[in-house]
Parts: sequence; structure tokens; C-alpha cells
Amino acid sequence: MKEAQLKSRVQEYWNEHPCGTQFTDLEWGSAEFFRAVEQDRYQRQPFMEAAVGFARYPARKLLEIGCGLGTDLFQFARQGARVVGLDLTVRGVSLARRRFRMEDVPGEFLTGDAENLPFADGQFDVVYSFGVLHHTPDTGKAFREIHRILKPGGEAVVMLYHSHSTHYYLGYPLAMLSRVRRGKRLVGRSEYFRVYDGEGNPLGKAYTRGEVRNLFRGFEILEQRSYDTYRPRLPATANRILLGLGRRFGFYLVTRARKPA
Repeated sequence: MKEAQLKSRVQEYWNEHPCGTQFTDLEWGSAEFFRAVEQDRYQRQPFMEAAVGFARYPARKLLEIGCGLGTDLFQFARQGARVVGLDLTVRGVSLARRRFRMEDVPGEFLTGDAENLPFADGQFDVVYSFGVLHHTPDTGKAFREIHRILKPGGEAVVMLYHSHSTHYYLGYPLAMLSRVRRGKRLVGRSEYFRVYDGEGNPLGKAYTRGEVRNLFRGFEILEQRSYDTYRPRLPATANRILLGLGRRFGFYLVTRARKPA
């Protein structure tokens, strides 16, 4: 499949399935909807403040690539960051803008492509992206764009799926067993990271720690840590074990890096 066609399919999929909407049946765009999405996100991912640091960037100009519903961007904004949200989808931008207007919090929003960012060089103090760049065809190009638009000394905070994770080692065989039971087609190991975000999701990738460091060529790596998600359906003991293992084998690999001054 040609890259342009694949990217178009990615755009269509996430326009129809904005991340977070799968966890609630509430009316999209309502105040109750945004509250429910936020509550669910930080319950499942209780590590977010420690991993991301929403309060670290007051008065700094911060871009989120793949802002989706604006849930994380809203946390940065209310801690004083001057925020810009960019998303590949019209629906994501529309919902994020609505959230900010409802709360009377300032923010700028636009549609755009992570591989061709519509900004001049050196425009941002911080670039943030969580669980997005493994869904774009040329992830390396997206990282080069981040480097370009950051000011010297600026920071990038990026989460990518971690291939060496308990989520993969345990999740893949269990997912294949479930597919057999449901009479669905088995998928290869690399395809697991695609169907994890939905059967119709056209693209999903995962990376080792070393592969992520390669993507950050030209940056100074400040921190790289993995985290795992809380699973409400599992017993408390199982969650404690998996969250503990997450420090080494978590599915969410978060890297903080600096563009040299």
C-alpha cells in the first residue's frame, strides 16, 4: 500500500474512533463526556503525572502532536503552559477545541500531519506526543520534524508502544487464543500492535528501547522509562505485579529528550 493511501486510512480510522471514546457511551462533546474520558484515562494510566510532568512547563510554548480529545493538553494548559494542539483528524481538533472553550481555557488547535508539521523552525519550547507516532507511516520523519520545530534547548516527550513488554509477551498468545475461539483470522506478531487499537486500525507499530533512541538521533536523551496500564478487570494483586514489572517491561515507553542548545 502506498504511503499516502495508508495515511489516508489512518486519518479516516481515527476520525471515526477518537482515542478515549471507546470507554464511554456518553454523548460526544458533552461536559459529562469529557469528564468521563478524563477520569477513565488517569485511572487506567495512574503514572501520567510522573511520566509526563504536566506542571513542568508553565509559560512555555507547548505543542501536542495527536492531541485527540485534548485530555492531556488540557492538563498542561491549566498548569500554565501556552498550548497548541495538532491532530490529523478534523473530529479530534473539533472536540479538543470544544473542551477548551467549555472550560474557558486558552489553546490553539489545527489539523496537520506529524510528518509535515506546519510550523517554522524553532517555534516551540516543548513537543509532546503520547501514543501517536507509531500510527504514522514514516515515524522517523516525524521525529526529524520534532527536532526541526523545537527551539535549541527545547524538550520532546514522546510515548511509543514498547515491543519488549509483558503486554506483548502475555497479550499476544491470549489474543490469538481469543481469536481462535471467536473464529477470527490469526494475525502475525507485528500485526498484534495494529489490532490492539481496533480490528480496523490500519497501522500500529512498537519499538525496543534501542530503536527509540535511534529515532531520537540528534537529541540528548534525558530519561527513558516504561510504564504499564492499570487493568480494572484484573484482581488487585495481578495489577500490582504488572505495574511493578512495568518499570522494565511496560507497554508505554516514555522518552524525554532535549534538543542541544
